[in-house]
Amino acid sequence: MVETSGTTIVAADHPSLDDQVAQFVTALRDEPRFFGPSARSNPKPFPSLLSELQQRDGFRLAAMVDGRVVGLVRVSGSGDVHIAVVAERRGQRIGVGLLSAAIERAGRLDHRRLTLRSSQGSRAVRRLGDALGCTTVGYARGRVDLILPVPRHVNAASA
Repeated sequence: MVETSGTTIVAADHPSLDDQVAQFVTALRDEPRFFGPSARSNPKPFPSLLSELQQRDGFRLAAMVDGRVVGLVRVSGSGDVHIAVVAERRGQRIGVGLLSAAIERAGRLDHRRLTLRSSQGSRAVRRLGDALGCTTVGYARGRVDLILPVPRHVNAASA
């Protein structure tokens, strides 16, 4: 468990959080869809992202505020990252906290890098990448991969 500015980051795969995660996904699904410039700064998550966040392979971490899941990150076994934050909490660095915690945990699980796929126009993902010093790889049709290096975790018992 990690606490940052009123937000607690916890492992999200325990069955006791299933209802909270389901409510989080429902809140994301129910967000209104905007178009134009406002969509770039506050995009509604795609259904494919919601599906990925609900998968259980790899690991998931949740950002909790007042007993409510306000953000969720899932790292698949292959190191693919899927992350979302509820609309009213975006821009509060919750995503940065979640992704930082995911990188830390991935290091303990011997991942060497994580990959976050997005569209080139997503300002939110670009801010995440900038905050964490990722490498951006652009592809055709506006797709990008953010490559997040995972520091090698040194086990104190083996040092």
